[in-house]
Amino acid sequence: MRPFAWVLLTGVVLAGCGAGSQSDGQPVVFAASSLVDVLSELSADEGTPFSSVTLSFASSASLAAQIVDDAPVDMFISADQAQIERLRRAGFSDTQPQVVARNSLVIAVEARNPLGLAELRALSRRDVLVALAAPGVPLGEYSRGMLRAANIEVTPVTFEADARGVLAKVALGEVDAGIVYATDAASATNVDSVVIPEAEAVNVEYVALDLTGGSGAGQDLIEFLTSDAGRSSLANRGFLLP
Repeated sequence: MRPFAWVLLTGVVLAGCGAGSQSDGQPVVFAASSLVDVLSELSADEGTPFSSVTLSFASSASLAAQIVDDAPVDMFISADQAQIERLRRAGFSDTQPQVVARNSLVIAVEARNPLGLAELRALSRRDVLVALAAPGVPLGEYSRGMLRAANIEVTPVTFEADARGVLAKVALGEVDAGIVYATDAASATNVDSVVIPEAEAVNVEYVALDLTGGSGAGQDLIEFLTSDAGRSSLANRGFLLP
């Protein structure tokens, strides 16, 4: 497993140069925090259009709220459809959103799984401390939907802003388990993952929305992500392809 950087990603901005589209013409991309590894990798590759963009990562709900507050942005990649539809209903874009990747849910546990947690129902045990993503953010909604569908009641001891927050709690031993995206679990140290059959029914989609009206950099970036090169980069980081 690759080293895991213990940082909260809300508000994290990575830029090649400049502060964004309003100041110097550099495109701005808002993306769900679970995309930080793959998009940062693309940003460091001068052979991709992402090498000349400003990347900002946070929870999808937080980013959508910033867009509603008129933050300058050319393209938004949300970890669910709900935030995209929120922006479309508010009139921020009339272009068609594009699904660029998929993911799956797993249970994150401490390395070597000391409690032997092997199924989703184990999270309902009273002796198991569980972290979940907060209500309202995509991971939180996916997690709760999966638990409801399986008729499993879990009382988390903490709600976190995103998968990286849940992983941090598990890796530090502050909780025994948490539900996260498979790609985030694969990037972490001191954490193992438990594959759960119930996750197969959860449709985790990353949806890209061009906010330039179809005539600017947003559409070009989406086209790259759906190209063979973009799809290969996503697959190499463990994402499922649409």
